[in-house]
Amino acid sequence: MARQPSKLTGSKVTMKGLRFEGIVDLPTSGGTLKALKFGMAEAVTDDFKLVADGPAGRNQQYVTDQLTVRGDVAFYATRFVGRLLGIKITLTPDLPFPDGIPVTSPIPVTFTDPVIDLAFVDCDTLTARPSLALSLS
Repeated sequence: MARQPSKLTGSKVTMKGLRFEGIVDLPTSGGTLKALKFGMAEAVTDDFKLVADGPAGRNQQYVTDQLTVRGDVAFYATRFVGRLLGIKITLTPDLPFPDGIPVTSPIPVTFTDPVIDLAFVDCDTLTARPSLALSLS
């Protein structure tokens, strides 16, 4: 696992079966990262872009119109920013959850303008539509 989280952005992300599973110490190649752990059945990100550290000090950039992760999704973030019903929400392992956000949601939750410092994702299936493009910068 990389030492630095990747930066995930999009126009919106919709999460089904979202549940907050706590704050964890995630092992990396350079120690541990304190991260928020979320579980969900599925997450769909529109206008998906992920920027990650790449070889020789370059950045890897992954882009697609829509990215779906499905099936026993574990999602670890060191920072999660998005708009929920138009209200900007910022979550980090050092801040408590704001009032009004359920620990488990029985309905899909959509965040617009997500900016997520993504440490790790595990899932059964990852699908990019139309395809996932990779570039180095």
